[in-house]
Amino acid sequence: MLLKDKICIITGAGKGFGREIAKEFYAQGAKLALITRSQSDINDLNSEFDSGRVLSVCGDVSDSTVVAQFITQTIDKFGTIDVLVNNAGMRFRKEFLEISEDELDQVLNVNLKSIVFLSQKVLPYMIEKNRGKIINMSSIAGTLGFANLSGYVMSKAAIVGLTKSLAVEFSDKNIQVNALAPGFCKTSYFEKFQENTELYDFTLSRIPMNRWGSSKEVADVCVFLASNMSNYMTGEVLKVDGGWSAG
Repeated sequence: MLLKDKICIITGAGKGFGREIAKEFYAQGAKLALITRSQSDINDLNSEFDSGRVLSVCGDVSDSTVVAQFITQTIDKFGTIDVLVNNAGMRFRKEFLEISEDELDQVLNVNLKSIVFLSQKVLPYMIEKNRGKIINMSSIAGTLGFANLSGYVMSKAAIVGLTKSLAVEFSDKNIQVNALAPGFCKTSYFEKFQENTELYDFTLSRIPMNRWGSSKEVADVCVFLASNMSNYMTGEVLKVDGGWSAG
C-alpha cells in the first residue's frame, strides 16, 4: 500500500475529485481527515468508511476559525499530519463586466484563501517532523484563459503561483508542495456540458485523446504525489487533461 498509515487531510471531500481522492487514499491504507460543507455528504462518507480510520467534519474551509477547529480535531484523533490535499473549490460562469464584488470574494475565499488558512495551520506539524506533502488542486484554467470564467481562472492561476512559492520556501524542510491541473473530467459539471451540445462537441474536439477524463484518473495522480514516489518533486503543476495543453 502506497499510503499505509499516512494521515491525510482532504478538503471538499464530499463530491467529485475530493470524494474519489478519499476513496483511493483509503484503499492505499491512509487514515483520513475529511471536510465538506454538506451534512448529507458527511453522512455518506461515514457510511462508506471505517470511523477508526476516518474523521469526517462538516464545515466551510474559507472560514479560518473552522479551519483551526478542524486541524485541532485532526491532531486530537491522529496525532500528526502527513499529507494535505487542498481540493475544495467553486466556480461560476459570468461575463467579466458583470462580476460583483461578492462573487469575486466568494471564489477567492473558497479557492485560494482556504489553501492559505489550511497550509498555515498544517505546515508547523510538517516542519516539526521534517517531512510532508501538500497537494493543491488547480486547473488547466489556471494556465490558460477561458472566456466568462475570469474569477475562477484568476483563483486557479494564483494557486499555481502559491504552490511554487511554498515549494521553494519549505524545500529545506523536506516538504514537497505540488499542484494538479485537471482538464475536462466527468464531475458534476459534465451533465451541464452535455446539455449544451455545441459547447460539449467543441470541448471534445479540443482534447487529443477525444474523451473526458474520470475523477479516478485525477485521484490516481494525487496518490502518486502523496506517496514516497514523488519525494524529489516539488513546485510542479501536473496537467491531467488528455493532451489539451499540448495541442
